[in-house]
Amino acid sequence: MAFSALVWLAIGLLIMGLEIVVPGFVLFWFGVGGLLTSLFVFTRILPAGSAELQWSFFFVSSLLFLFIWHRYMKKHFSRDIVDEVRDPTIQGLLGRVIKPIAPGMPGEVELYDNFHGLRRWQAESEEDLGEGDEVRVREARGIKLLVTRNTAK
Repeated sequence: MAFSALVWLAIGLLIMGLEIVVPGFVLFWFGVGGLLTSLFVFTRILPAGSAELQWSFFFVSSLLFLFIWHRYMKKHFSRDIVDEVRDPTIQGLLGRVIKPIAPGMPGEVELYDNFHGLRRWQAESEEDLGEGDEVRVREARGIKLLVTRNTAK
């Protein structure tokens, strides 16, 4: 079934909107393929009555955009993305262990200062830390802190 330019426009926009629900920046390029197909049907570069040609152009253009993105363009844009999981403002904060921590076994720490309104955090460490040990935060890994024993007193 061949579609009109308006139908291809709606398909392209709908697919681009689905990118919000399905992350990964893949569907977006199929939406761009739909918009380009709409443009080519509107300008009569693609015949309005040829469903096979329209669908073929849609898939080929979408896959071409996807290939170009992943092969060439992605590395130029990904440099500017900030890793939100690792919050540099938490580095160096001090606290104490309230549930023992061992490598591969997370525990819990209580920071001396509130951070984002919280004092108690789940924590991991590459060393054994017992209850009451003073620790320094190295980094945040999502909702867990990576801590080390505080040797500077």
